[in-house]
Amino acid sequence: MKFTATERMAPHSMPDSDEYFHRPPDPLPERWQENTMLAAWNIDEGHGFLVHTKRWPAKGDHEAHIIVFVDGVASSAILHRPTGNTLRINDEIPELLFEPEVPWSRWRLCAEIAGAGGVGPHGFLAHAPKGDTIGAIDIVMESDLPVADFNAALAEWADTLTAAGSHSHNSAQAHYEQGGRWFGTLRVGDRTVKTSGLFVRDHSWGERVERGFDSGVFWTASSLDNGNIFCNAIGFPQPDGSAIGTGILVNRDGAFLTSKVGGRFTPRPGLLSYDRSELTYGFDTPVVLTGETHVHVPKYLPGSGFRRYDNNAISRVRIGDHVGIGCLEWAAVLEKHQADDLDRLLEEA
Repeated sequence: MKFTATERMAPHSMPDSDEYFHRPPDPLPERWQENTMLAAWNIDEGHGFLVHTKRWPAKGDHEAHIIVFVDGVASSAILHRPTGNTLRINDEIPELLFEPEVPWSRWRLCAEIAGAGGVGPHGFLAHAPKGDTIGAIDIVMESDLPVADFNAALAEWADTLTAAGSHSHNSAQAHYEQGGRWFGTLRVGDRTVKTSGLFVRDHSWGERVERGFDSGVFWTASSLDNGNIFCNAIGFPQPDGSAIGTGILVNRDGAFLTSKVGGRFTPRPGLLSYDRSELTYGFDTPVVLTGETHVHVPKYLPGSGFRRYDNNAISRVRIGDHVGIGCLEWAAVLEKHQADDLDRLLEEA
């Protein structure tokens, strides 16, 4: 892969404290949130997990989706815990510990839930707050890569959407992402495995305002080459087949940025609906990532937008001879009857 000098990003300047939670501003904006996402998989063995947290101080709520797969069998739960005056996730969500041992390069993640086994309505996971199937994670994550600093890129993306007159919008926030390797143990039910693989993660904080997701948006974080390459193309597809978005690729030489991205999902984008993906990065020397879906891991996110869902296609991805895993997400809006089914299940629980 070759990149020009103008495509190279400056090294990130975030302090080590950005690896932890942040104090929200005072006065507190209604939609100020802090979110983390981790997806880690061993596709060959069928083991992996996805964790997503949303800390929303104005609502006094810290939400966590925890989804664990062993041998292709899932245990999952959606948790809601009250927020407090803390900067550690484990203080608010006792079922989950995630914090850096060495900022930017090594982390410990432990979780244990009494989760729902299998999948829920319309194929969703983390569809209930509890169940009778234990799901547990005890792993170490490592990375040799610099983080992908999406702060300026997402701000430019938001401005471009506004200038284009798009009804879609995603507000600028502090946001970084990273890929690497992981190893440790996973458990679902009575089955515990020692395993390893690749991961992607992100961390964002600020006022989160999202709208116009009914037409769909893609987010495609991927880790390749034993964790030595990370990339993510993000975009809102447009009627003419183009996309308004941003893409960053990171390797040991640094981070590289393009505003020219494209995404194709076959047979079609949507909920549980694509088994192949192709992402394009319009660098001076273009980069093409292809993906073959291993398992769909959809989650319901009404707190992020009206009837909003993320369909996370955990995929085997490739750029030339470089292979790895990707969380190739299509985010959009559920039909009313689908959202009603999920809302009813959560309310009953």
